[in-house]
Amino acid sequence: MSQILSSLNINSVITYITALAIILGCKLLSPIIAHILIYIFHKILKVDNKISKSGFYEPLKFILTVFGFGLAIYYLKLPRGVINLYNEIFKILVILAIAKSLGNCLQPDSTFFLKLETSTKFKGNEALNSFIGKILKAVIYLIALIIIMHDWGIDLGGLIAGLGIGSAALALAAQDFVKSLIGGFSIITDKTFEIGDFIEVGEFQGTVIDITFRSTRLKAVNNTIISMPNSVIVAEYVKNWSKLESRRLEMRLRINLNSNTETINRCISKLKTVLKANENILEETVTVCFESIENDANIIWIIAYINTAEYDKYLKIKEKVNCDVLSVLERENIELVYPTQKVYMKTL
Repeated sequence: MSQILSSLNINSVITYITALAIILGCKLLSPIIAHILIYIFHKILKVDNKISKSGFYEPLKFILTVFGFGLAIYYLKLPRGVINLYNEIFKILVILAIAKSLGNCLQPDSTFFLKLETSTKFKGNEALNSFIGKILKAVIYLIALIIIMHDWGIDLGGLIAGLGIGSAALALAAQDFVKSLIGGFSIITDKTFEIGDFIEVGEFQGTVIDITFRSTRLKAVNNTIISMPNSVIVAEYVKNWSKLESRRLEMRLRINLNSNTETINRCISKLKTVLKANENILEETVTVCFESIENDANIIWIIAYINTAEYDKYLKIKEKVNCDVLSVLERENIELVYPTQKVYMKTL
């Protein structure tokens, strides 16, 4: 009797070890099998992308691993209820994996958009591709959800009828979302700004890092993330600093009233020479003039355009120009004066 029991125990242990080996084997073989299947798929469609970067690679690996669990369940000859439950779960996971794979293929730099651009006259930018991709992803996941619900036997007609009861409340709740969705579409089609542009909206400034259905995200100069509803952005005046080809530099020098005409003219001439010698300043835009005589200072007005739209680079060039201007004033022994105000007091 003991020999029979030990024989049974050994058989059980071997059975469970074999089932575990099946699962681990599928887990280890899943990258290889996925690689081969995608390689064949790429050859058929003449796709040159790296296989590990394919949108189908990770979901396919996952499904092959889950399939290993199914093989182990069938090998162990578990109760019919367990097998049926696995079949239902596996079917759902396959649907979700397909939806995930299709969603992965809708990135702005994906083969889908590259082929779309080459085979049609469509020339979308990254923001437009991203926006279209997100809409298509939402449709794909919605279809996957409908298929799963139908497979579960959920009455979609009754569900839709039930939603119709609260349609008025739902419409009111969705107003802001719809406004932002339309706003996002307007932003992208009008090309007001694109991902990577430095913009100013109201009191906020930052670099555009993403445009979604509902909002646009900016990265401010202090690295904080600002999320603004698209409906707010389209209602505001937007300054797109990245669309500039050059930036205006302007300064007013308040010099001492004691400076004579000869000194002022010589200073203006040298300032023009210094500014035009700067390779980052557009020479034809340089203007230096004796603007006005005020109660406390003579005003020299400087205007020039710097050949960059990048704010950081603009600040560095402006710093260099400020130093050059101060050097000219120092060589000419010209002092800058602060705005002053005289107060007369009446003594009684």
